[in-house]
Formats: sequence, C-alpha cells, structure tokens
Amino acid sequence: MKDGFASTLAAMISVLLSAPLNEFTQPYVILYAQRTYAPELVDLIAIVWMILCWPLVFFAARASVIAGLTAAGVYLAYRFI
Repeated sequence: MKDGFASTLAAMISVLLSAPLNEFTQPYVILYAQRTYAPELVDLIAIVWMILCWPLVFFAARASVIAGLTAAGVYLAYRFI
C-alpha cells in the first residue's frame, strides 16, 4: 500500500515539476552539448533531455515519499511501543 501511494504521489509531483526542471536546466544542457557535440546532435540532445526530465523527477520524488512514509511508520511504531 505504501508503494502504490508513493507512486501516485510521485506521478503528481513529476507532472508539476518536470516542466520547470526542464526550463531551468535545458540552457545548460544545450550549452554543454554545443561545446562537445556536432550542431546536428544538439537538437536531439535537447529533446532527449526534455523527455528524461520526467523520469528523473518521478523516481526522485518516489524515493523521497517512500523514505518519508518509512520514517513516519517507524516513528509511530516507536511512539506506540
């Protein structure tokens, strides 16, 4: 039950935060790609980065929610013992 709640909450968080993450980090990714790769690949790298922002936010949020729920469960178990 904890994993399902964490996944649902992480999906909602990633829908809200993946666009701002892409907006703030894509100029740096493009700048690095322009210095390192051919100009033809820079557009492809920008598109791939935009797609990768969602899973990055999803799994980070899921891990954070699971850690918070686990800590809260341990705290409640400790309080009731």
